[in-house]
Amino acid sequence: VAFGCYFEYLSEWNKYADQENVMTITYEEVKENPALAVKNIATFFGIPLTEEELQLVVERSSFQSMKKNLEKTHGEFGKVLFRKG
Repeated sequence: VAFGCYFEYLSEWNKYADQENVMTITYEEVKENPALAVKNIATFFGIPLTEEELQLVVERSSFQSMKKNLEKTHGEFGKVLFRKG
C-alpha cells in the first residue's frame, strides 16, 4: 500500500482517542448534520459562532459551493478533486 497499512494507522490513533485534546468525527456524521458537526468542531476549538456565522460556514463548506469556487481555491487541481461529490 502506497501510504502504509490503514489498520496500523487506525490502531496508532486509537491510543489517543480518549484524550481531551483529540476530537474524532466521521464523514457520515458531517454528512448527516453539517450544522451540528460545524458547531461541535467550533466548540471543541473554543471558537464562538453566531447562528449567521454557523450557517455561512456550512454553506461555504458544501460540495456545491467548493466546486463552484474550485479554480479560486485549488487552481487546476480542483477539477480533479471536485468531480461528483
